[in-house]
Amino acid sequence: LWDGIRRYDLYKQGMLPYEWQPKLKAFAEKLGLLFFSTPFDRAGVDFLDQMNIPLYKIASFEINDVPLIRYIAKKKKPIILSTGVGDEEDIALALKVCREEGNNDISLLKCTSDYPASYEKANLQTIPDMKNRFGVRVGVSDHSMGSLVPMVAVAVEKHFILSRSVGGPDAAFSMEPYEFKQMVQNVRNVEKVLGNVKYDISETERRKRRSLYAFHDIKKGEAFTEKN
Repeated sequence: LWDGIRRYDLYKQGMLPYEWQPKLKAFAEKLGLLFFSTPFDRAGVDFLDQMNIPLYKIASFEINDVPLIRYIAKKKKPIILSTGVGDEEDIALALKVCREEGNNDISLLKCTSDYPASYEKANLQTIPDMKNRFGVRVGVSDHSMGSLVPMVAVAVEKHFILSRSVGGPDAAFSMEPYEFKQMVQNVRNVEKVLGNVKYDISETERRKRRSLYAFHDIKKGEAFTEKN
């Protein structure tokens, strides 16, 4: 979607103005939501720190900006780190930097940095491997069309827009309110279907099992046989 667009122009169009953010934070908290934002330089980190945000998001394209990651880690707040353009070595280094600063509250997002991203490149099997390999919480940052990837992954970052007619760099693969609502409902239903590891059965199910029936009177002390 962004071929031929200068990155500077793209980011200028997609940036969230500083003056909007305190208003959005107040509105989000009024709704019972957590507000946080993604800084791309130290000034942005300091601005958000003054707003007392509860956590920091680091975008995929900043995964190799070690000084920025270190500066954020020093704030000692939870970090969500997207991994779209980082390989295993990049991820390991970013985590090492955070932990060197005593910050171990880190979540990784499996991400495909294509816009929009195809299902073939989602590779959600990487999620449990990332969790085991790096010892952190893991989710997905999704740029695909629709809600299939979030339904499978559950812990997800998904782009949202009030109306695609508004336009903007992410509009084509962002969800409108009714789609987002349907996605949330689908995710909740997937959670119900997945359930837990469970081998016991309900009393209703138990009553459906084969039972023994007597077709002759059985006296006290008499052994059960096929004949009675």
